[in-house]
Amino acid sequence: MRSDFLEQALGNQVSIPTLPAVVQRINRMMADPEIGLRDLGREIAKDAPIATKVLRIANSAFYGLREKVVSTEHAASVLGLRVLKNIVLQAAVMAQFDHLSKHGGFDLDAQWEHSITTACLAQELMRTSGQEFALGPDEFYSCGLLHDIGKVVLLDNLTKEYLDVVKISGKTGRPLFEVEEEELGFDHAAVGARVAERWGLPEVLVNAIGRHHENILALVRDEPAAAVVAMANAIAHRLAENPEIESLDSVQGLPLGPLGLDGARAAQVVDGVRNRQEH
Repeated sequence: MRSDFLEQALGNQVSIPTLPAVVQRINRMMADPEIGLRDLGREIAKDAPIATKVLRIANSAFYGLREKVVSTEHAASVLGLRVLKNIVLQAAVMAQFDHLSKHGGFDLDAQWEHSITTACLAQELMRTSGQEFALGPDEFYSCGLLHDIGKVVLLDNLTKEYLDVVKISGKTGRPLFEVEEEELGFDHAAVGARVAERWGLPEVLVNAIGRHHENILALVRDEPAAAVVAMANAIAHRLAENPEIESLDSVQGLPLGPLGLDGARAAQVVDGVRNRQEH
């Protein structure tokens, strides 16, 4: 959907959020060669809710740290710049929408879990692929994390109307993005791309968020970064729908070859992400 048409379709219904202030500050500091990791840690510590989330994420089993991090300065020195940037983004976005957890009919925790799984899969699929991309591994993580940001923005702005859309999708078994398009005139992927534009993210990342429900094989030729995110999203949904599914089965039928992958290598990626999340 063209940006100008989307703006007209959204009208006054949806307010696109600004990039969280703490992320803006951290991004500016990261661009300054005179700023060190501990300086970044001290800046994060000034925002108590974000600092709490950063420490919780850093100490989760997912990162497998041998020592418990007790401060954001410590987290910065142990995790490094790129990982810290991803964690701050994750913590800040989740905090921005914490108030939505009160709404029944939309499982916000499950949504964040799906987004994080997609982020990890996108990052690792990119690393394993033999292809070259316009995005780096950490940008793929950010893209996976934000690919469904349009859902929470719609829930925040159109609460009752959007919950009705979610209910229709659940009852009929139709894909949520199709029901969104039918009932609202736009879908969460288009809204997510608009958020990414507003936040000044690279165009290739904006496109990957906006096109993650398109045909993966077509995307491989046209927008390979978007194809990786779409593939990661598809695998994450399969894992959520059937937690007992074999990793090899979770990648069956996906166009792995054009991205320089095969079933065995893709299954290893899935195994790795599952192991990190379970331990």
